[in-house]
Amino acid sequence: MLTLQHWLSFYEKNYVCVGRVTGRFYGEDGLPTPALTQVEATITRGLEANKLELQEKQTFPPCNAEWSAARGSRLWCSQKSSWNGSLALAPGSLKHACYRLTLQFLR
Repeated sequence: MLTLQHWLSFYEKNYVCVGRVTGRFYGEDGLPTPALTQVEATITRGLEANKLELQEKQTFPPCNAEWSAARGSRLWCSQKSSWNGSLALAPGSLKHACYRLTLQFLR
């Protein structure tokens, strides 16, 4: 839906509206149909979700990962990341085992 909204924004900026096509989104009277209202609400929710995701990434930047044949895998996080490298996992716990497997996989 957001891709559709970006496309529509482009056309609204660069082209002159000369009319509407009667059908799913506009009635014969030229007024929006309930289907268009629903699409617009979905787009609004998508834009809000993107905004929240960007705010969250600024507050808690994601960790980074890379892989190369020469070096293998590497994982690093900034000081602000949601994971800063310090985990309190009890040895023998399932989380501890998963964490160790993840680290081994990344090496």
